[in-house]
Amino acid sequence: MTKEITVTNADTSMGTPRRKTRLALMGEFSAGKSTLSKLLLGDAPLPVKVTATRLPPVWITHGNNAAFAVGHDGTETPINIDEIDQVRIEDTRMIRLFNPSETLEICDLIDMPGISDPNMSSETWLSVMDEVDNVVWCTQATQAWRQSEAATWEQIAARTNGDNILLVTQVDKLRSERDLDRVLMRTRKETEGQFKHVFPLSIIDAVAAGDDEAKWTASGAADFIDTLVEYLMYPSPKPQNTDIADAAPTAEPSHSVEQFDAPEEPAADQVATPDAPAHYSATSVVPKRVRVLTEMRGRTERPSRADMATAS
Repeated sequence: MTKEITVTNADTSMGTPRRKTRLALMGEFSAGKSTLSKLLLGDAPLPVKVTATRLPPVWITHGNNAAFAVGHDGTETPINIDEIDQVRIEDTRMIRLFNPSETLEICDLIDMPGISDPNMSSETWLSVMDEVDNVVWCTQATQAWRQSEAATWEQIAARTNGDNILLVTQVDKLRSERDLDRVLMRTRKETEGQFKHVFPLSIIDAVAAGDDEAKWTASGAADFIDTLVEYLMYPSPKPQNTDIADAAPTAEPSHSVEQFDAPEEPAADQVATPDAPAHYSATSVVPKRVRVLTEMRGRTERPSRADMATAS
């Protein structure tokens, strides 16, 4: 039975709603970020031109389908998705997309360009890092955690809230379980203390699993999604001072979710989840109609005491 997760998204200390967690998908070129976004967005994946085109950071928010090019001066220009490949990277700080996926009701996704692109300056994505809360970093299993990845991560890790996950992707390309164990052992050793979790994942198998729980678990998605949902609902506070010279705050894009398709306000009968982590003093909120990530999580989630009491 799928468990609905219902909590309240308010900062009780300030009396104002807490904004959604901003999750960045990062990694080198062809590490699986585009396929991962397809997995996370479910029935509302990004248009092919978005995932196949060399672009600056793509900030994706819940709403009716719409796209804007955000200039370095903050100016926003509406663009046609079918013409997104004509956006000039030199003139564009980010692409702002609105997408109806229910996953985006509990977080914003920021799809970063591959860090290894020799034709794109690192400043293209560094300018957005201060607006990121946490990161899912994709590294290919056949060449996991290259020196270039380690160097980039050292440069940006302090700008996040620390709830970061390293995904060892494309594990289906490894020849045996023994090879996978070796890759994971080495990667966890080399990244010790840098990520909260390191998970192996065959994203292609996860996407293809459908409702098959055994295939879903075998792909590695079950453990990853369980952990990711917790971090999105109960994010750690972000450090106020990162001691990075160029970490100047940047402005929020002016087109808000509410202008396009505002999420419904929580109903009065929604109840707060009782097991929020100790570090999270305010309550987080997930509307009842959010199903994509929470249903993924529900496939392998153990029943709560309340569920068992109801069943009995």
